[in-house]
Amino acid sequence: MSICGMWILYAFLLHVLLLGSIFVIYFRSPVIKGLLPQARIDAHPPADRLVLIVTDGLRAESFFADNCNHVPHLREIFLREGLVGVSRTRVPTESRPGHIALIAGLYEDPSAVTRGWKANPIEFDTVFNRSDHTYAWGAHDVLHIFEKLADSGRPMHFDAYNHDLDFSGQHKTYNLDEWVFKKVRLLLQRKQEELRKAKHMVFFLHLLGLDTAGHVHKPGTRLFLENLNYTQQNIYEIFKKFEDVFPDGRTAYLLTSDHGMTDSGSHGAGTLYETDTPFMLWGSGVSRNVSSAKTFVANDAGAKLPLHELEQAQLTPLMSALIGLPPPMNNFGVLPYGYINTGKKYESLAAHSNALQLLAQYEKLREEHMRGIFAAYLKVYKPLDAVVVDEFKANFKELLEKKDYEQMLVNCANIMHLALDGIDYYHGYYRNALLLCTTATMLGWMFYLYRLLNQRATTKLIEYSSYVKRALLISIVLVICFIAAQRMALPIGLYLLLPLPVWLIALRRHPIKETEQSPHAAHNRFSLAQLLLIIICAELLVFTFFERRLISICFLAFALYTNWRNFKINTCQFYLWLAIVVALSCFPLLPPSVGYQNRYLFMAGIVVVLLRAFLTQNWRRYSWHTHVCNVLILVSAVACVQLHSQQLAIPLALKVLSWLYLVYSIVSIQLNKETSLELRLEQITYNLGVLYTLLCTSYESLFIQLLGWELSMSLKAQRSKTDMLQQSQAPNMQTSLRVAFTVLLYTFFSLFGSGNIASVSSFDPNIARCFLSHFAPFIILALVLLKLLLPVILNLSTVYAYCEYTRLQERHVFICLLLICDIMGLNFLFLVRNTGSWLEIGSSISHFVIMEVTTLVLLLLAYAAKMLLRLSNCQAVAAKLR
Repeated sequence: MSICGMWILYAFLLHVLLLGSIFVIYFRSPVIKGLLPQARIDAHPPADRLVLIVTDGLRAESFFADNCNHVPHLREIFLREGLVGVSRTRVPTESRPGHIALIAGLYEDPSAVTRGWKANPIEFDTVFNRSDHTYAWGAHDVLHIFEKLADSGRPMHFDAYNHDLDFSGQHKTYNLDEWVFKKVRLLLQRKQEELRKAKHMVFFLHLLGLDTAGHVHKPGTRLFLENLNYTQQNIYEIFKKFEDVFPDGRTAYLLTSDHGMTDSGSHGAGTLYETDTPFMLWGSGVSRNVSSAKTFVANDAGAKLPLHELEQAQLTPLMSALIGLPPPMNNFGVLPYGYINTGKKYESLAAHSNALQLLAQYEKLREEHMRGIFAAYLKVYKPLDAVVVDEFKANFKELLEKKDYEQMLVNCANIMHLALDGIDYYHGYYRNALLLCTTATMLGWMFYLYRLLNQRATTKLIEYSSYVKRALLISIVLVICFIAAQRMALPIGLYLLLPLPVWLIALRRHPIKETEQSPHAAHNRFSLAQLLLIIICAELLVFTFFERRLISICFLAFALYTNWRNFKINTCQFYLWLAIVVALSCFPLLPPSVGYQNRYLFMAGIVVVLLRAFLTQNWRRYSWHTHVCNVLILVSAVACVQLHSQQLAIPLALKVLSWLYLVYSIVSIQLNKETSLELRLEQITYNLGVLYTLLCTSYESLFIQLLGWELSMSLKAQRSKTDMLQQSQAPNMQTSLRVAFTVLLYTFFSLFGSGNIASVSSFDPNIARCFLSHFAPFIILALVLLKLLLPVILNLSTVYAYCEYTRLQERHVFICLLLICDIMGLNFLFLVRNTGSWLEIGSSISHFVIMEVTTLVLLLLAYAAKMLLRLSNCQAVAAKLR
């Protein structure tokens, strides 16, 4: 590969590494290996058994809505006994991390969500492992997370079903919960004598019905509330059954949820609807008198109760303490005080066990850090040194003898918070250094791109680079030695070393191409004004990530400024273009389309698809099968939507037809022998527009069709005004920037305008209604990705077809595009937060990830667009067409 082509390989490799950097900096696995479990609490526990009920996907708002009238049977319990409140989860609000936080007290590394659905990347300890007996019922996807963990020889009985979620609406979603309730009743009936003798026992009921109802019917709808009513009533009946089987009154109960859900039926992000879940704690050993600053109205009579607030991981040590178990070894939860009604002595012993468990994690992590040769010369966490730890342990024994339980609780709380701060300190020990090195890496890469754009301007600078190169080579050797001496983890060492080879590549001397020596080379000079223009363009797009509606202003201003003079004023074409621009600017002002269904807007999208196809001058040149297949599949889509809205089963034939069309839409474009770029583009627009419509639920297709229409009109008008400079072989910096910004703006506009830029994490299974009726997460995820990428392919195909400059100067345009993306990425790197709300933290990290993915995706989709247009050699094709 030549030097001129290596930048593509460098771009892919570097941005994959940059994508991983954010997880190394902020998301290292919190599981600390080599720990030993704490001894059981040396006192009689308040309960012999715990019943943990997790109503998957139930948000706090649904529980407390209308004065708790939707949970009347559960209200009967908490009006009489126990505690009720809100448990706050963390991002990502998915089933796996939610259940691990509840049962292990561990906020798992979010990257494990993608690596560990089928198997745990790292084993961790749980309440189940510490108990003597565990019985669990529910969905296999959840139970298998805990089933394969080491159980220390303790019996763990799991009974799971492989659920096949039908989101067509023809089946009752509470059937999944009904299966669990039947299994629990059967066990209690068969083995009640044996179960009465057991101690330290956990029953786990995973109820998936409400999560299914939320995805299918959306929270707050009649069918969702029907499921909620069924579930809460049967939880009450199961509670009564447990009380009948275990009349000793030594059973504790906890009802909560793993995560919440938005109004659109999605979860994964950090909105309050997704992070706020309800919890009910009642039964043996549960205090009733816990103060709280907040209250809620519990019934229509106006009865007010305290509303307690906890972090989700705090429920883990609380459950453990209720049945006399030590917290799981990897637990990060802090025992909430006042919740256990057994006297201060037992509570202080439970808090001491929790403190020792957190201290063990801190000391193990500190020990690993101190293994390095240079560790003695580096900073340590001083608030919790060996003296403080020894003093805490000695004081506990002294205070226990004096029965000064209040001071014991104060000391335990203090040491637990210090231990958590110390664990966070050592987990993020190299965080600032990694941020600095990642910044240096990105700056080196941007300097490399700058040199590719303007090689002549950096000639003098490179003359002095030999000294810098020697310094960099020496630095590489020194850094490698430091990494080895400190026995650092390989990922940390890689990112500390990465900026040095990147700068070596950036400073390499490049041969000057002939086009750089041409009479038009002056147009390729990189001026300060052009650099400021790139930065301004990047900053404009950065702001749109924080306020979705700003992209409307950005698009409107760019479209009017760029194209106003290209149209003949007071013509039908001008007014049509202006009307489309104004209409498009309104779409980001609408609510996100994720989870929103509207048959009328869906039909409007179909009308515009057909209108665009039949308004083209060459529509008669389409093959007969193109007309037949496209119209037939649109009729099929209308039938699918109608049946789905009536909650009727979609025939298998219609689903098969949709899958066949997905293949046909791509293959027919490739088999088309047409050589005209415009004719090929028309078929691409027609076929992929119809395919995109199959994946829509409301206004998305209408928006994408109007956006493609406006882009085609704009580029045609610009082409008619093209001057000789743009037709020359020499690149023009201003034109390259304009084209690059056009590609990036229309890419983000297609994502923001048609729904939500984070649609992958908050998808609606109903987009797959024309393809399947059962919940197959990986297939639906593939269809979601297809839905996100199709508009980008359409936009890139339009740019390639109508903009000759892009075909001639593809390299120059994409280098400008990468430069804008990397300036945005550098913004987001500094905007990443590790403090504050989890919504802010999750959003800031996802912005950086999205930006890095965008860079890679645009490079890949550019090749996909060229393949569809048959532009294997852009410059050769363009030369023939001129």
